[in-house]
Amino acid sequence: MRWSHLSFLALLVLQEMILADYVRTKKSTIAPVGAEVLTVGVIGDYGWTGWTPSPPHFCLEVLPELQAAGLVIPNEVLNDCDPGDITYINNATALQLDTSSYVGQVCAIKNCTAFVSVGDNFYDSGVDFTTGGIQRFQEAWVAMYSQGVFESSPWYQCLGNHDVVKGQSGVDFQTKVAPIYDSRWNFGTQGLPYWTYDLTGKDWTATFVVVDSDCFLSSYIKNTSVYANTYTEACYADRQTQIDFLANTFAESTATWKFLQLHHPYMSSATNETELAPLVEIVIQHNGIVLNGHDHCLAHYYSNNTNFILSGAAGYPQAGDCNYGIPLGPYTKFLAANPMTAANGFVTMDISNQSINVEYYVRDMQFESGDLYPVPYDLNPAYSFEITEHST
Repeated sequence: MRWSHLSFLALLVLQEMILADYVRTKKSTIAPVGAEVLTVGVIGDYGWTGWTPSPPHFCLEVLPELQAAGLVIPNEVLNDCDPGDITYINNATALQLDTSSYVGQVCAIKNCTAFVSVGDNFYDSGVDFTTGGIQRFQEAWVAMYSQGVFESSPWYQCLGNHDVVKGQSGVDFQTKVAPIYDSRWNFGTQGLPYWTYDLTGKDWTATFVVVDSDCFLSSYIKNTSVYANTYTEACYADRQTQIDFLANTFAESTATWKFLQLHHPYMSSATNETELAPLVEIVIQHNGIVLNGHDHCLAHYYSNNTNFILSGAAGYPQAGDCNYGIPLGPYTKFLAANPMTAANGFVTMDISNQSINVEYYVRDMQFESGDLYPVPYDLNPAYSFEITEHST
């Protein structure tokens, strides 16, 4: 029996090695090379379609009895009973669909040739290598983003907190299986949750470093957290590896522009995740730019001569995440929210040697009950700014 168990573990290790080798050699769809100006869309917090919450009877009646009896409840089960997300799901699915169409319209006009994801790709508990996970991936991403400009555009991916609820199996699906399933899904060649890539123009280069910010939050490894699992515990203990990876990549890069791409916000109108400071300090040192999601809205913050671009509004927008449109200080430059709602939308970046033109596209939130966030002509940017000082 002991030998049988060891043989099974050896087979799993061998399977992981074979899969990792295949990912390294797999050809991915990448952004065009050599353009004078390259336009990319920044999009996050979008993957609601296909999530089915647990039945109310289970969440409200059965689950409390199981907890009272002392049973250990899997994190995924707890998360799929989240009362807030359960109330969002029907609207969130429709809003994701409508916003994907809106992004497609804007990007057809602007000629977006790549998309940069800032995580939370699959609510509420991520996807893993099961039939259900494969079906979710097909429905919520492959089919959702398959028409028009999406058909041949690469997505440069990043993990969010909902993506790690299943632990290592969920991380492995997105970093190892998904790039093979669809060549547009880019997650590096090492099968790791942190990686780097370059976009290369005619006379400029942009270096992006992706990290898993879930690994930096001490609250995620508490036994009361639905994100506490062997993956988050291990990567929290080893978070210095990602700090060093960012520092070394930026130090070795001679790129015109340098970006940190992650899920959680260091600058926010809701919660400033100060445990991300070691990463942000490196960005500041290199005059870089921060791209993030997590807050379900659109915002621009500027602090320590650094631009923080929030694009977390491609699914279910939440006004509170952008403080109902009320700036909390001079570092807040733009908030796409009002007392009634935050707006759906995304951000585009027109990257050239001379500048990065950043535009916020905010969708008119017209519903049967009224227009909760009026935008006169939402195919024009609601807000924009320009970055002209190169990274170092």
